[in-house]
Amino acid sequence: MDEITLLAQAIPDEPPPSVETVARARARLSARHGAARPARPRPRRRWGWGWTVGAAVATAAVVTAVVVSVSNLAGVTGPAPLASPPPPAAFEKPPHAYKGLNRLAATAAPRSATKKHLRFHPTSENVKLVIFCQEPGSIFFTHEGTSGATGTCGPDGGLSMLADKAYEPGWLGRDHQVTVWVFPPDAPVARGRGACPSKGACEGLHELSGPKAADRLATELGERAGAWSVAAYDAG
Repeated sequence: MDEITLLAQAIPDEPPPSVETVARARARLSARHGAARPARPRPRRRWGWGWTVGAAVATAAVVTAVVVSVSNLAGVTGPAPLASPPPPAAFEKPPHAYKGLNRLAATAAPRSATKKHLRFHPTSENVKLVIFCQEPGSIFFTHEGTSGATGTCGPDGGLSMLADKAYEPGWLGRDHQVTVWVFPPDAPVARGRGACPSKGACEGLHELSGPKAADRLATELGERAGAWSVAAYDAG
């Protein structure tokens, strides 16, 4: 197959050249080149240099990707340290200090209309019994021996006047066990001393005059919602 035929096949959309055109073209080629020369062997294509360039390009691409990744990571800090959990609420666990005083002992209850015993040993006259209640306006009653005190409490705490006995002779220097009851804010309690001047003045209400009266009210109400805690604090 000669060059003209190849040309015709390579350009299929063009009309094939005429016989005269082909003859003239062959005559010109014969006159120009004369006798056929022996064909030179085609030199082998050397792939070494091309492969080396390709490998270099690939290597450069990999190095560039690594450099970009490292640059991106350089500005990324490690994971932030986990924040410490917030301290529990005082009605779940009383704080270690209260108004400059140190905690001596503490106890907590998950429900109201319940009681707890708190045991502690004071070292100074500056003693405070603090009751922390989840429900603001909760009613508490504290008792030890022949003494009792009532009051109200909330999340910020409520002070029992029973701690005032620290100024009495013999109260310091020994162990104490105080019993504490806490009732919900709507508990049927006669508030304060002298709240029931006559028999019918506080009908249906409980006067927290001692442990038996507090236990009766707790039994009547049953456990109610409202966590609370009590702690003794001392300056020592």
